[in-house]
Amino acid sequence: MIIPLETVILDERARNGVWCTKYYKGHPKGCPNYPKCIKSKPHFNTFQGYFWFAVVEPFDLKTHAENMKEKHPKWSERQCRNLLYWQNGVRSSLKKKAERFAFPLMGDIILDIPEANGVQVFDTMEKHGLVLEKNKPDIIHKIMFVGKRNSLLTQTPKEKVN
Repeated sequence: MIIPLETVILDERARNGVWCTKYYKGHPKGCPNYPKCIKSKPHFNTFQGYFWFAVVEPFDLKTHAENMKEKHPKWSERQCRNLLYWQNGVRSSLKKKAERFAFPLMGDIILDIPEANGVQVFDTMEKHGLVLEKNKPDIIHKIMFVGKRNSLLTQTPKEKVN
């Protein structure tokens, strides 16, 4: 699924570590990739002159957990939903989808972790009709952003290079 974005909502808490350092189960100091992730990504405001698109890869976590429970009857719900067993495959599918949509030679860019660029992904996606569940979702939506150069999208077909 590819969603054109009229508005991208920014939130400095995505960049300054407030969200990254919040406790979550199994990670008392927050995300193990902080601050490396943020330091390697430029702020969203540095990207001028792009039309933005959300590239979305849905994953049915409920069905996955049910299948894992059948394979491993003694596992807890948390073990069956553990991202170690599904996230890399979903991330790989999403990256391939984003790469098929983006054309780097035409100036397109991919933001693989838009939060690290300062984007408030939950609010941005809700504004465009996709509500992302936060607590124990049945469907996970992994998202990357693709920026396409404004000048190339606004040209008439005669002006485009073949």
